[in-house]
Amino acid sequence: MNKNEIRICFTARPQLDHLVTKLYTSMKQSYGICIKSGFITSNSKESAFIQRSVIDTDIKIHEVSSYFRNHWNEFTYDKFVFYEKKYECSPIWKYIYSDRFLIEKDFNYCIKITVGYFHFFEKIFSEYKYQCYYDESVSTIQSYIAYLVGRKQKVTYMAQIPARGGIENKYNYLSVDPMDNLINFNKEYLNIEYNAEEIIGAEKFLEDFESRDPRPAGLSYSDIELKFKPKFRISYALSPLKYIRNRFDTYKNDKYFYMYYQSYRKIFDNEKFLIRYHISKKYYRNADYSQKYVFYPLHYQPESSTLVRAKKYEKQLFYIDSWAKSLPADTLLYVKEHYVVLGNRRLSFYKELKKYPNVILISPWESSRKLILHSQAVTTLTGTAGFEAMLLRKPVIISGNVFYQDAPGVVKVDDIYGKYLDIMNQWKQPDRQEIIKYLCEYFRNISEGCSDYTSVETYTEENIRYLANDLYRKIIRMIESAD
Repeated sequence: MNKNEIRICFTARPQLDHLVTKLYTSMKQSYGICIKSGFITSNSKESAFIQRSVIDTDIKIHEVSSYFRNHWNEFTYDKFVFYEKKYECSPIWKYIYSDRFLIEKDFNYCIKITVGYFHFFEKIFSEYKYQCYYDESVSTIQSYIAYLVGRKQKVTYMAQIPARGGIENKYNYLSVDPMDNLINFNKEYLNIEYNAEEIIGAEKFLEDFESRDPRPAGLSYSDIELKFKPKFRISYALSPLKYIRNRFDTYKNDKYFYMYYQSYRKIFDNEKFLIRYHISKKYYRNADYSQKYVFYPLHYQPESSTLVRAKKYEKQLFYIDSWAKSLPADTLLYVKEHYVVLGNRRLSFYKELKKYPNVILISPWESSRKLILHSQAVTTLTGTAGFEAMLLRKPVIISGNVFYQDAPGVVKVDDIYGKYLDIMNQWKQPDRQEIIKYLCEYFRNISEGCSDYTSVETYTEENIRYLANDLYRKIIRMIESAD
C-alpha cells in the first residue's frame, strides 16, 4: 500500500450519501491530493447527487443499476455456485437471508442480484485498488458481498458505528466486520491498570446511567405513549396517489437495484400497522412484579441486529420456544414489544405467542428499566437491553454477536434449550469495579463524534471534522500495520 495516498470507496445510498460526501469533502480539505475516492451509487439520480455535492473531477462513480443492466445476462446460476466456492462463503444462502429487502424476492432474482454484486465488486476493487470500503453496519447483500470480496482482495470494510449506552449522539467506534465488533477491545481488561482520568470518566458514566431511566429526550412513559402510539393521520388519504406515482416511478421500480424494486408495495404499510396495533392490544398485559421472570425485549424486524448478527434465531419465536421449554415452574418469560415498531409485526406472531402458557406479552408502555431491575435475568439476541442490564449487574444471557459480549456478567450461549438453571447456578454477580474496568476499556475503543446519519447532530461542521479526521488516522494506521 502507498502510504502517501489513501484510496477509499464510499457507499452513497440515500441518507448515507449526505454523510459520505461531507466526510470526503472534509478529508480532502484537510489532507489534499493524497485522498482518492470512489462512490457506489444506486442509480443515475444518486450519481447526479454525488456529482453536485462533490466538486472534484478526480472521483470515480460506480453505479449499480447501470452496471447490472449492462451485464444482467452474465449473472448465471453457474456463477452463483462458482462465487460461493471462490469466496469461501458456503452456505451462500445465509447471506441472502440476512438482507431484509432480498428475502421477499423470488429464487432467480436472488441469484441474479447476488452474482451481480460479486461481479460488480470484483471489478471495481481490482481495477481501482481501493484500500478500504466505507459503509454503514453490514445489513444488506450489497454490503455483505463488499465485505467478502474485500476480504479476499485486501480491501478493509469500515463502518463508524454509533456508541451505545445513551452516548449515541456523542461517540462512535470503528468496526471492520459484519458483527460490529470493537476491533481493539482487550479481553484482558480486568488485569489492566487504567489511569485516574479513565476511572473517573467510567465512574461518572455509570453513576449517571444508574440515576436515570433511559428514555427518548427524557420523556415520561405517558409522553412516550402519546408520541409513539400509532394513530390515524390525514396524510394517509394521499396513499392511493402515492401508490400510483411510485408504481410508475423509474427509480422506485428499477429491477436492477433491488432495494427500491417494487417498493410501491409498501405504500400502505402505515395504515396496515395502525390496524394491526389496535388488534394486537388485546394480547398485552401489565407486568406483575411479584412474579419471578426472565425479561426478553423483542427485536425490531427485519433488521441487521437479527438477520446478520443472530442468524440462528432470526425467527424470534424459535428463540422464545427454547426459553419457554427451559424455565423452572416458578419462573415466567416476560416478552415486551418495543413502542417504536407497534403494528409492524404480523398478528400471527402474537397468536403463536399466546399458545405458550408461561410466556407473557408485556405492554410496550411498561418501563424497560423497571422490568430489568425486577427480573431474574435479561435475555436478548443483540439488543441494548443486555448492555443496560450488564451495567446494572443483572444476569445477561445473549445468543447473538454483539459488541458487549465480553462484558462482566454476560453469558453467551448458542442454544439456550435446557441450560437456564445451569447458567444461573454458575453465574456470579460482577462487582462494581469489574464494570468500571470494562467501561474504561470500552471508552478506549470509542471516538468523539456522532455517526448516526439520521441525526441532525451528525451534520454540524465540527462533528464532520471529528469523524473525518478520526477515519483518516485509522486508515493510516491500517496502512502502516499492513506494511
